[in-house]
Amino acid sequence: MEKKISELFFGLNLNQKPSEIVKESDFEFEYGWTSVIADFKDYSYTTEFKKHPTIKSEIKEGTFSIGFGSHDEKYGIFGLSLVIRFTNEYDQIDEYEKLKTEFEKYSSKTIIETTQNEEYEVKSEVVVYQNEKDSEIPKISFYFDQSDKNDFPIVITFSTSWKMEELRKLIEKQKKME
Repeated sequence: MEKKISELFFGLNLNQKPSEIVKESDFEFEYGWTSVIADFKDYSYTTEFKKHPTIKSEIKEGTFSIGFGSHDEKYGIFGLSLVIRFTNEYDQIDEYEKLKTEFEKYSSKTIIETTQNEEYEVKSEVVVYQNEKDSEIPKISFYFDQSDKNDFPIVITFSTSWKMEELRKLIEKQKKME
């Protein structure tokens, strides 16, 4: 699964700090931050793209972001997201179904949430695949939305850690305390 996720995020090594991922990349990222609570800040790197290595349909526009919070640094937790906008709903659904099918086989826990209109047509769906049953990290999600007749996005998010072993130890410790 790790290799497939790396391919999805432009072949980058996702087992390192966000700043290292950015350095390894050929993209020109913009760096930014927001203050959420007193001493905590959320940081992000963002860039745009028009072509993607695994998406074959025409892309209207794409955004690639890497986000992390100062409070998450102890365990290396961060998230990556791709927002891919298509020119039509057929390409959107086709690519969404391909992604869902490709990653389903790697999941040990799957969550699916669907929104329908009055005619019971699916207007949005999110599917979340967790790699480990007892931990929400790492996890990948795929989301599509057709509520706007002129906008056809797929949002892909991946939550992970560059300190996965430390995070697993924390989870084991918490389970023992229950």
